[in-house]
Amino acid sequence: MTVEKPRVNPPQLPPLIGRELGPDADGASLSEARLSWHAEEASAVGATISDSRLVQLPGQRLAARRVRLAEVEVDDPVTITWDAPRSEWRGVVVSGGSIGVLDASGARWNNVLLSGVRIGYLNLREAVVSDVQLTGCRIGTLDLAGANVTRSALAECLVEDLDLHNRKGEHLDLRGLDMVRLNRLDGVDGMAGAIITDEQAHGLGPTLAQALRIRIAEEDL
Repeated sequence: MTVEKPRVNPPQLPPLIGRELGPDADGASLSEARLSWHAEEASAVGATISDSRLVQLPGQRLAARRVRLAEVEVDDPVTITWDAPRSEWRGVVVSGGSIGVLDASGARWNNVLLSGVRIGYLNLREAVVSDVQLTGCRIGTLDLAGANVTRSALAECLVEDLDLHNRKGEHLDLRGLDMVRLNRLDGVDGMAGAIITDEQAHGLGPTLAQALRIRIAEEDL
């Protein structure tokens, strides 16, 4: 089977105007701006942000349910909680930084790159994910349960716990995932359509055998 790589293209941003946002940006429409929050908590529920760069997130929590991000760069985000369920990300690059919880459950991600980001819990449960690349990321828990994941890849990534229960889709490239340091894999059924290396397949043998109720025993002498 031919491996289809993610089609990821970084945004080509126009000249940007600096703008500091207050704690309430619900429903805002923001474009061609260099955006920062200096509040510890802020809300951008239902907001639309396009052709912009986010340079500072709220330190504690950003509530961004149903936010729409289009052609956006996020530089070195540092926040405890980024709530973005049912959001839409298209043409987004997140570089560096540390996020405690990124909740994008039920979201739609297309043409998204996460590079060098530390995330405690990345929740993509029930999300629709296509053309997404994670490079050099360290993630505590990656939750893809019920997600539809197509043409997506992990490269040089460390994930401690991976949940693939009922994951659907094709061309999920896990060859860049450090399986040796993977502590827990839930939902082996969600491995269908994934690409792994021979070495990874060998390491996953006992886990796959257990899921399929295959008993491994020494040959009788």
